[in-house]
Amino acid sequence: MPAKGQDSLLLKDEVLTSIAVFLLLLAAFSSVGYYLTIHMGLRRHYLVALMWSPGLAAFATCKLRGISLASLGWKWGESRWHWFAYFLPVFYGLVAFGILWGTGLGGVVNSKYIYSVGEFLGLSGWSDTQVLIFAIIMFGTVGMVWRIAAALGEEIGWRGFLTPQLMRRFSFPVTSVIVGLVWSVWHAPLIFYTKYNAGPYDLELQMLNFTVMTIGVSFVLTYLWLKSESLWPATMLHAAHNTYVISIFGEMTIKYQDTRIYMGEFGLILPVVMVLLGGYFWYRAKSEGLSGPTEG
Repeated sequence: MPAKGQDSLLLKDEVLTSIAVFLLLLAAFSSVGYYLTIHMGLRRHYLVALMWSPGLAAFATCKLRGISLASLGWKWGESRWHWFAYFLPVFYGLVAFGILWGTGLGGVVNSKYIYSVGEFLGLSGWSDTQVLIFAIIMFGTVGMVWRIAAALGEEIGWRGFLTPQLMRRFSFPVTSVIVGLVWSVWHAPLIFYTKYNAGPYDLELQMLNFTVMTIGVSFVLTYLWLKSESLWPATMLHAAHNTYVISIFGEMTIKYQDTRIYMGEFGLILPVVMVLLGGYFWYRAKSEGLSGPTEG
């Protein structure tokens, strides 16, 4: 019978091997999505194909490593975590953009956004306020359907596979940092070689800001995974973030000369907000006894 120390080493080797296989497959599957988005543009179909690369890598790794697909966290869980995940991006998005708007670093509301949304939704003759309210309702409900479908592909990889594998061996903060870094690096080709950025200026700074943000979000999502034991709340938060932070708050903001330095995922404000929020959830995890490895 192996000694306890030997069991620990075997567990470590098992986890690290599974993660290595996942990362190799992630690179292989993602290469197709990178090619399509870099050479053919940031079109929805190509982005969704790329976003499903982590999920496909997770499925393939489970098959190769004999890991049950049930371990990816398919159960729905308590509804409160889904509602919490849905509204949290609204909260931190309003905090970050509220600072941007309140300090005059960006304006609100962009009339071009109102016009384009009105045209898109066929809202002829509606007032600006009516268009904005209706657009938020539609994008925050019906629009969430395809965003959840797209975000699910990523979250099967990040929270369904990578987070629980890392948590078998590492602590809450180490797991969150590693997942945040992998998540950020995975976005790097988009940031440097497509228009998935705030413009062709200081791309290194934008990458740094984005990395800080993803690490902060990762702390939040690790907590949600531990509490719900499901990948669905993370999927909900991911989809709601893309809806409210990027497509609504970001698009409705009036951009001045320096707005892009402070706004959104590539600016300075949101990463700070997310680090503070991530720190709060790390504190909650510690106080609730959720900060250590789940095995070994």
